[in-house]
Formats: sequence, C-alpha cells, structure tokens
Amino acid sequence: MENARTAVIKLFILAYFFEYSKGIDVSFRRYCKRSFLGDQDCYFKVREHWDFLKFRKWLDNLDPLGDVSLRITCTEGGSLYIPWPMRARNLKRLEIKNCLLRGYFDEHDVKSRYPDSLEVRSIVNSVTEVSLLDWVNVVKSMQSEKSYTCGQETLVRSIVSNNTYSFLNIPKLPGSKMLELLSEISDSFREKVRTQPFECHYKNLLYLENSNNPSLGKHFMEDLTLHSHYPKLRALNLSSNRLTYLPIELKKWYRSFPKLVYMDLSKNDLKTFSFLDPKRFGRNLGLHVNLRNNDISSPPRDFYRYSYRSVPISVDLRGNPIR
Repeated sequence: MENARTAVIKLFILAYFFEYSKGIDVSFRRYCKRSFLGDQDCYFKVREHWDFLKFRKWLDNLDPLGDVSLRITCTEGGSLYIPWPMRARNLKRLEIKNCLLRGYFDEHDVKSRYPDSLEVRSIVNSVTEVSLLDWVNVVKSMQSEKSYTCGQETLVRSIVSNNTYSFLNIPKLPGSKMLELLSEISDSFREKVRTQPFECHYKNLLYLENSNNPSLGKHFMEDLTLHSHYPKLRALNLSSNRLTYLPIELKKWYRSFPKLVYMDLSKNDLKTFSFLDPKRFGRNLGLHVNLRNNDISSPPRDFYRYSYRSVPISVDLRGNPIR
C-alpha cells in the first residue's frame, strides 16, 4: 500500500515538472478537478484580477483534454479580462457571478482559431466594462467576423441576469449631449448590423434568458431576432426588465421561436398585451405566458379565444390590477 502511494506521488511530481518544463502555468491545476478522461472542472474565486487568455493558453497545452467547465465568482473588487465571445479549447460550460468584465471588444476583428464549443453560458450580477472609444472604432470599421457577431452558436442554455454596463473614455459633455452621443453610436451600430451579410443559427438553444436588465434598448427584440434563428428554443425569460410595451417580435413569437412553449414576462411594467394567432401552424403543443406582477388592468378583447387557437395560449395574470 505504501509503495502504491509513493508511486502516485512520484507520478504527480513528474507530471508537475513536465508541465512546468513545457511552459504551462501549473497554478491553474490547483483549482481544477481532472477526470480520468481529461475533463476539467474548474472553479476560481477572484479577489483582484483574473485573465481568461492565460487560462485559455493553459488549456491549449493540456493533452489529453476532455470537456472543460469553468465557474468564476468574484468578491468585491474582483474583475475578469475576458473578450467576447469567450472561446477556449473544449470549453463547454461557463458561469460568471459578481464580476467586472473587461476587454469586451478586444477580439472583434480577430478570426477565432477556436471552434464553437460552449453549451452553457451564465453571467449573473455582473458589470460589462465598455470603452466608448473602442465602441466607436468598432462601429467605424465594422469588419466583425461572423464568429464574433453571432457568438457561440453551439449554446443550449444562455443566461444573462442583472448584468449592466459601465462606460469608459467618456468625453466631458452635458448629460443630454452624452445621451445623444450614445444614441447616435448605438443607431449607427444597429444600422450596420442590419446589413450584415450572414445569419446566426442557434440550432441547439433551448433556454434563453435576459432578465433583471432595465437598460434593455427599445430595439432589443429586433436585435435578437433580425439575423438570428432559434429553431428549437423552448423557453424565453425576459422577466424584471421594466418593459412598458410588448414588442411585435413577441406578439408574433412563432416567427422567431416556432417551438416556444414558455415565455416569462413577469415583473415588468406592461399595461396591455396581445398575441397574434399563427393559424395553420403545424404543432400540437401550446404556449404558456407568465405575465404575473405587471400593471395590466384588463385582458384583450379576444382573450377568451386564446385557448381555442391553432396553438392554444394560456396566460398567468396573477398579481395584476385586473378589474
């Protein structure tokens, strides 16, 4: 027994020095559990700053390497350098909590050498730092690769909740002028995106959440659906976003989300709602819409017909001031 234990220790030491000799940052190993097949389950608690690119380089040097799961939680003051779209070798799962995210635009004009691999992405209670100067340069050049604009098309589950933005390199302008400038940049960016020569296909995406985000732009649903396809999406969560109206893309949900069975619009500021009838729509499953805790005083006139449509719709209106 003692000999076996000694042999294991020797193998561990040899592996450590082998990786060190190859220039691999062995410090990452302490935070990752490795399976027999080479899967890596990594968890980091960040107190100061953490560099995703160094972690990506570490993964590049591992052989063999199975599926990678990366979970990061920041304490107060913790930040990550993690350029969009957050690709790394064999990275399947990425969860980020309570962090300041930096370097968002830094790979916008770089053709990734990493294929799409991410299946689960969750960014919660975080702040994305955006340089206004970088944003302007991106809009001017607008030569973003499809791989950058679409992000990872392999996603099965995507969650963004309570994620806000912090702008850097802001010129000294009066408040109203600053809002005008941001609006102009945003409109220019959207106009160029509208004419992009490619489509994004999220063939595996089943769950999509963008919740607790009161800073959603007025065109957020158009941006989400214009050049993007979600053939298998089952659940869409847009709760707690202070929405005051229902975008046409949600009224005609069946065009962008033909397999949708659950839509969460709870805890918004909606006063009215209306969903159009797809008619002759080839599916048996109905749609359930959660409209709890809005400001709806009365349902639409054709509400009684919702359950008899080609795709029956049920609506939860609890917590509304229904008269």
